[in-house]
Amino acid sequence: MNGKKGKVGEIKEKTQATIIKEFSADGTMIQYNSIGEFKGKYHSTNMETVDVKVKMDGTNELDSSAMEMTKEGDVIMIWGKGTGKQEEAMEGSFKDEITYMTNSLRLSWLNNTKALVEGVTKNDEAMIKIWQEMPKAMETAPAAAPMM
Repeated sequence: MNGKKGKVGEIKEKTQATIIKEFSADGTMIQYNSIGEFKGKYHSTNMETVDVKVKMDGTNELDSSAMEMTKEGDVIMIWGKGTGKQEEAMEGSFKDEITYMTNSLRLSWLNNTKALVEGVTKNDEAMIKIWQEMPKAMETAPAAAPMM
């Protein structure tokens, strides 16, 4: 990810189920299923599944899939990959890069949007902030001169 552009919004969610999938010499695979609320450039219910490889050193690798639905009936699909770190027994932090897809005309600006996700978890609850990616060319381009 090249940088942050603008805040897309925030999610507050609660884990509904935790599934321990498998153990190996380098850690364990866990799946979290959560439901929450997205507030920001649009408002929706967020349902999410995250597969996490919890490594023995306390770091995590994660794959996320989410589906959001607005009260107007718009459906948004989101997927991504990221990393995390277990801070304490029931606390952690994570960063993720996600991509959006929707057939909503109203939210078509989301299609193929890439975003940076930063979040913290504590006691089966997550607070997540999402920023739209800024293309590299925009980061270094000089500001346009005002028109006279």
